[in-house]
Amino acid sequence: MVCTVCGDPVQGAETSCRTCGAPLSASVTLPAGATLNLGQYEVLKVLGQGGFGVTYQARDKRLGHQVAIKELFISGSSRRENTVFAPSTLGTQGFAETKMRFLEEARVLASFNHPGIVRVLNFFEDHGTAYLVMELLDGETLGALLASRGPQEAAAVGRVAASLAETLAEVHRAGLLHRDIKPDNIVLEKSGRVVLIDFGSVRAFAPGKTVSHTRLVTPGYAPLEQYGTAAKFGAYTDIYALGATLHHALTGVMPPPATDRALGTPLPPLPASTPPVLRRVVEAAMAVKVTDRPQSAAELLVLLRGGAPQPAPKPAPTPKPQPKPVPKPPAPPADPLADYLRARHLTEQQLRDLLYDGDLSPGTLPNPVRQALVGRRWLDSAGEVPGPLRRWETPTPKAAPAPVHRPALAALRWTGVVLGILGGVAAALVGEGGPSIALLGGVLGALGGYLLSNLVWWTLPALPAVAGVFAYLYGEDAALPPVYLVGLPLLAALISFGVLRAVRRL
Repeated sequence: MVCTVCGDPVQGAETSCRTCGAPLSASVTLPAGATLNLGQYEVLKVLGQGGFGVTYQARDKRLGHQVAIKELFISGSSRRENTVFAPSTLGTQGFAETKMRFLEEARVLASFNHPGIVRVLNFFEDHGTAYLVMELLDGETLGALLASRGPQEAAAVGRVAASLAETLAEVHRAGLLHRDIKPDNIVLEKSGRVVLIDFGSVRAFAPGKTVSHTRLVTPGYAPLEQYGTAAKFGAYTDIYALGATLHHALTGVMPPPATDRALGTPLPPLPASTPPVLRRVVEAAMAVKVTDRPQSAAELLVLLRGGAPQPAPKPAPTPKPQPKPVPKPPAPPADPLADYLRARHLTEQQLRDLLYDGDLSPGTLPNPVRQALVGRRWLDSAGEVPGPLRRWETPTPKAAPAPVHRPALAALRWTGVVLGILGGVAAALVGEGGPSIALLGGVLGALGGYLLSNLVWWTLPALPAVAGVFAYLYGEDAALPPVYLVGLPLLAALISFGVLRAVRRL
């Protein structure tokens, strides 16, 4: 408890401050029966008080169960009619920033759903400050247990170590560091559940990167890198604090600060009864040098389960300068076609003959050989022989089409020739011509008969039209009805067309 005027510590039984004389009648905690958040929560009693806040046991009047409520109450603050006023040393702006960080802790906790992390139920602002509503844990802190009973058994410490390592793995997976692991922030429930509390110092981290931060140190548990305002933080930062907590639980004595250890102050020895595995875990986790610690909670769990420690990688030795190797001439490119011919004792000419004569199917050739033959244009793009003939052979000329034999035309011509000869000879004899005249008449008659027969043949296509005309003229002369004048010529034309096609096919 501190004086609300000057901030100096005072004893609980004192009625006035020994430094400034201010009366101490005003209470720094909420009285039993006070309500919060529009009457939803009723304060039952105070569970604890520290430099940053007060924790109450309260009842949720809406749901009917008990909860723990953490109130932001910075050392030096004052309370009038339950309203909290920030200390003059902090100022209104500074207190507003502190409330913002307090509510951010609530949001961080609310994002987790893990048995090793205290469960957040609500958070709000009231009475000029901020409040965090959490599950009410049924147990006591490891710090209180050490204060009342001293060193703990190694088996119990081992169970706490395994549970907290799994919890830290969950926190680190979210990209966060707790930064304040110590016995007072670990609750051991009667059911055996181990719960990590007080995430007010949690910060995001990027492994291997140097970041600036507000210096926050709990001597004895904070590693050396936490004493600076800019350092490389990582999972190993929380692992040191966990190792220091386990060391305290085994020995009953708080470890010396990391700054003293860096100057040579030794750790109090662990009890001789400490199992080798647990001893190795504590010593590795509390290594002063960052690189000598387990680099993640997963590595720490491996050590807890008896696995071999993973030493930090040593820098690789500088390689000795080696003479530059003489470059070898490049190997000639592979020729799959040449290899194929050599393996089968063939020449290129023999392979071409086999392909183009059909004695060798291109599909039986290896794919690289086929590709080589396509490149040489022995095969087409589909990998097939481009034609049945070899390209270097002279192609056989195509045979002329066979003449069309028309027996009817031949008969007509022969008939014309014979009739012409007979007519010519008869004309010569009737004219009392001599043999020479008769011969000449026969020749001329044959020629005339041949020409006349051809003329008749090639004018045959006009036969349907001629037949139709003559049929029409006949019908008109016979004074036939109009229907016959149309039908008779068409019938004559169709009949003559059929006769014409039959004759022309002979």
